[in-house]
Amino acid sequence: MLEKITSNIMFRLVVYYVAIIGIIFGLFNVFPQIPYHLAQERSHQARISGAEFGAGTSAVLGERVEGLEGLLDPATSIPVLMALLLSFALTLPVAWVYRWTHNKKKYAQTFAHTLLVLPIAIAGVVFLVKGSLALAFSLAGIVAAVRFRTTLNEPMDGVFVFIVAGIGLAAGVQLLNVAFISSVFFNAIAVAVWYTDFGARPAVMIGCNISTPDETGAPSNGGAIAPVVAAPVAEAHHDGKSFNAQLLVHTTKPERSEQTTIQVLESIGKKWHLDPTIAKENGNSILVFDVRLKKSVDRAALIGQIERGDKHHITKVELKKHKVEKA
Repeated sequence: MLEKITSNIMFRLVVYYVAIIGIIFGLFNVFPQIPYHLAQERSHQARISGAEFGAGTSAVLGERVEGLEGLLDPATSIPVLMALLLSFALTLPVAWVYRWTHNKKKYAQTFAHTLLVLPIAIAGVVFLVKGSLALAFSLAGIVAAVRFRTTLNEPMDGVFVFIVAGIGLAAGVQLLNVAFISSVFFNAIAVAVWYTDFGARPAVMIGCNISTPDETGAPSNGGAIAPVVAAPVAEAHHDGKSFNAQLLVHTTKPERSEQTTIQVLESIGKKWHLDPTIAKENGNSILVFDVRLKKSVDRAALIGQIERGDKHHITKVELKKHKVEKA
């Protein structure tokens, strides 16, 4: 039971974020100069921004200690270190969520590395350019000239890049609360969307007129959507040479179980076909797969692997001999 709880994604994320909050409050209490220097950095940035659009910036920029003395100056080093450390700490759970929820076939280790390193680079660059508008324009010109190009496997990959970039930017401008809340909220939504398998099937809207008009131009069913009727188990719409077994997966969440079952069938490299899903009156459903299995396949092991793939929703798995109608 304990192992099941500790292996839960949400449990791990909650424990991690609570630990981050505890560490931050502990550091702020033990070293009160840390929040002081962070506040000073934000105040200094506000003065720089006002001076950029005012008479000049020499007086404001002259307040900072540069060179080796600036490296050892807590007022300069502490904000930079906190921004870099927190950008990494708040991006690490985002990389975990990418690993846990991403399609295994399209998972890329280099992309996971990029998610961890990118916000650190952005936070560091923000410290470089936020004191000078000229440096910001110079950096934009350099990036435009270099041209970083890559092909993302899925649209969600772009969202992961966008959120880690935002976390790095927020950490760089000392908006640590924005970085923290963005990390927590994004991971919560990403895990929820993955767990519920949202959008796997088109939504059925009651009362929408989606039926095909008859010859008179009026909807054939009066504008109402026809109820879903339980389809019988397909028995003989394929020849026996193509499929030799029928897999019945009883589940409470067909969208989720369909995905995990297909992954198992694809892993054994055999031919398969998904028939219409059977809807039962008790709210459960039966996924019907026509499959082609070799004699060497361990059928008991195949059933166990499918059950373990979605043990929270699959209630029963049956593997029957395929019936073929005779002409």
